[in-house]
Amino acid sequence: MKNYKFLVPVVLIVLYAASIYMLNDTKTKDMNQYNASLSIAREYREMGIQVDAETYYMQALEQNPSIDLYMEIGEFYWASQQKKEAEEWGNAIIEAYPQEVRGYEFLMGVYEQREDYVACFDLADTFTKRKMDSPVISEILSRIEYYFYFTGGYEDTGICSGGLIPVATEGKWGYVTQNGGKAVPLTYTYAGPFSEGIAPVIDGEGNAYFIDAEGNKKHVVLGVDNVQQLGLMERGMFSLYDGAKWSFYNTEHEKVFGDYDEVSSIGNGIAAVKENGKWHLVDRNGTDLTGKTYHAVAMDEKLVIFRNERLFVSNGEYYQMITSSGEVIGDGRYEDVHIFGDTTYAAVKVNGKWGFVDKDGNMVIEPQYEDARSFSNGLAAVMLNDLWGFIDSSGKVVIAPQFEKAWDFNSDGCVFVFIDSEWKLLRLFKLNH
Repeated sequence: MKNYKFLVPVVLIVLYAASIYMLNDTKTKDMNQYNASLSIAREYREMGIQVDAETYYMQALEQNPSIDLYMEIGEFYWASQQKKEAEEWGNAIIEAYPQEVRGYEFLMGVYEQREDYVACFDLADTFTKRKMDSPVISEILSRIEYYFYFTGGYEDTGICSGGLIPVATEGKWGYVTQNGGKAVPLTYTYAGPFSEGIAPVIDGEGNAYFIDAEGNKKHVVLGVDNVQQLGLMERGMFSLYDGAKWSFYNTEHEKVFGDYDEVSSIGNGIAAVKENGKWHLVDRNGTDLTGKTYHAVAMDEKLVIFRNERLFVSNGEYYQMITSSGEVIGDGRYEDVHIFGDTTYAAVKVNGKWGFVDKDGNMVIEPQYEDARSFSNGLAAVMLNDLWGFIDSSGKVVIAPQFEKAWDFNSDGCVFVFIDSEWKLLRLFKLNH
């Protein structure tokens, strides 16, 4: 009996060794089964027997799951043209390995090949939120950065301003949002640009007044007969045409100054007014700013003349860039111009071709286009071979010329273009997914 106590440790050692052996033996058998399943799956895949290849791939995955095997199965689905299964499997990889970059790269590639660009950018959002990085995904996003789709269709449209865009069908005007959502019903004969939350309109009975973004009447001009046109609202002032002369009024129904033949809007504190066939520049009080007169003053569709601290005036032979005090900027002499759309580059015409200048008068993109509009939100519309497309600030064509007409991109990545006999809203997938 005294020797039994020496046998217990020996028995434990033997049992432990046996268990280790059995465990290793089980692992070896499992690995052998895994290798066999994977080998058979690959053989069936090579022979094009997809159903059986899938069965053995799943057996192998159950026996020994890994990111490498997940990726191989995904590639099997895609190579065998099982596109729906490839997409579903890409999502399965990400669910199983949410911090593994390869799963996102695979799924992004599937989406790109299927031309599902909404899904591409949705996945990119998730990838970015998880603070991950991938040169492969960056390259794909770079390729599709300017891919787009269309919504809506109108007979006419205006420039985006204050987050809303005037549109018309059958002669009736209303407004849509920057990304095409309905805002104000098409009930007006004229719809001007929004500014400070209101816009000038003329209704079917010929009444001119201002409305808000929901179509509610917000300001009616009192004490003036025969109001035929209202201009852009800026800091409580607007222009008004009474059928004979243009004047500037405030929201207290007071005439501030006026009786001109033509006027621009007051924009950024400056307006151009025309009398006796000549234009001059005035401030919000009607005070002359330069003491000079001009043959013409360039203005945009909102009739604004001053943006990016610059404007363009003509002496009858050519345009020059000046400051609000009349100082000439640079030595550029332009046949035609568009005012700055933002703080980047303005379109100018030299020797029959359009190029782009910065606010210091430097030619940053050489004249080479048949027509052009100034840059807005990183892009500019240009005409080549009688069709309009878009370039980036380096001059690279990012949307090929294919439209009969084009407006300016807004901050939501949308722009109205004229194609197939109507104005359609072009929407970049990047900002509209």
